Amino acid sequence: MTNRPVQPSQSTPACPYCPTPTKVGVHSKAQKRFKCHQCGKTFTETHSTPLFGLKTHHELVVIVLTLLMFGCPIPAIVAAFKLDERTIADWVDKSGEHAQRVQEYLVCQGELDLGQVQADELWCRSQRGVLWLATAVSVASRLLIWGKLAAGRTEDMIDDVVDHVHRAARLQSPILWATDGFSTWKASILHYFRAKVENGRRGRPKLVEWAELHIVQLVKRSRGERIERRLAFGDLFEALHMIEVTQGKRGTVNTAFVERLNATLRTWLPALTRRSRHAGTDRERLERQFFLVAAAYNWVRPHRSLRIQVDGRWIERTPGMAAGLTDHPWTVEELLRFRVPTHQKAA
Repeated sequence: MTNRPVQPSQSTPACPYCPTPTKVGVHSKAQKRFKCHQCGKTFTETHSTPLFGLKTHHELVVIVLTLLMFGCPIPAIVAAFKLDERTIADWVDKSGEHAQRVQEYLVCQGELDLGQVQADELWCRSQRGVLWLATAVSVASRLLIWGKLAAGRTEDMIDDVVDHVHRAARLQSPILWATDGFSTWKASILHYFRAKVENGRRGRPKLVEWAELHIVQLVKRSRGERIERRLAFGDLFEALHMIEVTQGKRGTVNTAFVERLNATLRTWLPALTRRSRHAGTDRERLERQFFLVAAAYNWVRPHRSLRIQVDGRWIERTPGMAAGLTDHPWTVEELLRFRVPTHQKAA
């Protein structure tokens, strides 16, 4: 699995405009600007990061965003730091968009052996009605792969999540999907997880489902009083084997891991709490807040269930480390200063 370690901090950062490392010099010490000797362009240390252009001291911005990532209410931050709510909202919007780009750049590159993936939807109230959030998580690494907000429990929302999981998974690698009984999940998975089969004839090649694709469903009936577990696609023996590998010998068909993720999201993101006065303002802003919290979940906070023992000592790991995408837990400042190469930004 290819590692994508966080960019190391250095006195002369790499040029954000050139795809390959180039020689960079100091253009202005007073303005902290640098100049690339290959393309001739100048840039600041915080170029292409949410810290770019902010007049507030960066240490305060990092502290405020750290508190927001882990569920601190905005009124408490306003009272503690004497900041305007509009200023905080602007920081959240910029950092949330940045976190979404980082997530797509690091995760959705077709390099991961995901194993078992669990997906689910949760709803929340906003000032403009009920919103739905679909998420998908890799059981082995606890990596939150993607999430999507929508005004309803729609096919577009499910398609967007499945599409990003498909872009993250290594081609034709074994994958087991565990979902609830919402039929759209199965239809979307079978649509995206297909590969071309060349037959030497003219015309469009035939698309066939991945050979090692399996789908299981957990259907709750009568308000959870009766639970039905069923195989929706693939081979039952292989599906049970993948469950045993990722969950242990006592593992079974369930969506427990993604439901635990949903509980974490509701704790860290107050707008997702069902009975709360802190309702989300709109879908776009709530989605940016979601990706900011997702970044803390994937890259910043170690998970106790992921720690490993090496030479008699326990090593704490984040989902990003468990998935092989980085080699250490990030700080919030590292996350904010991570630069997605301009030529590789997601559309």
